[in-house]
Amino acid sequence: MASVRVKNVGGTAESWSVTVSHSGQDNLRLAGTWNARGSQSGDNLTFTGGPLAPGASISFGYQVSKSGRGNARPSGCSVVGGKCGVS
Repeated sequence: MASVRVKNVGGTAESWSVTVSHSGQDNLRLAGTWNARGSQSGDNLTFTGGPLAPGASISFGYQVSKSGRGNARPSGCSVVGGKCGVS
């Protein structure tokens, strides 16, 4: 399970989009998402949401499943019009 916080540090945003990559995972599958719409393309998960006022933030979460050993820790992320990090 992962939690993500998106903060608008610019002007009014009609929508937002965050892509999280999970490289090297066997059979990664997006199992659930809350407070965002989620989709999957290979190892990349893309989450989108609606309007976000300047200075406002939104939190969302997701859960993945995979086969094999170890956890499904993200390897990176990108956000339209901004920057993000994985910790």
